[in-house]
Amino acid sequence: MTDDALAHLRTARDAVDLAARDTAMVADELRRYQKFAKPGQPSPHIVQLRQRQASARIAAARAKQAFVLAARRFVEVHGLAVPAKVPLDAFAMSWLDEHPLP
Repeated sequence: MTDDALAHLRTARDAVDLAARDTAMVADELRRYQKFAKPGQPSPHIVQLRQRQASARIAAARAKQAFVLAARRFVEVHGLAVPAKVPLDAFAMSWLDEHPLP
């Protein structure tokens, strides 16, 4: 049971990392193309990039939500005490950084 909670937490963290990379990649690409865009109606390519950026942001929000749920379950299963004024997701991230895979 405890290994299952840890596996879910690690999977959720991987999803958060992937979503963050995707969001940054799309934002960089959008900035590169908008820099040289002519004023007025945006090109279909820029519209498509904006749609991809919105999708990436939604995916990042969902991944973060799944990570928080996995972190809450992990903390409950292991009986860990989260320090006061420390967000649960930050605590779980630091715990994973301190305890790498064997």
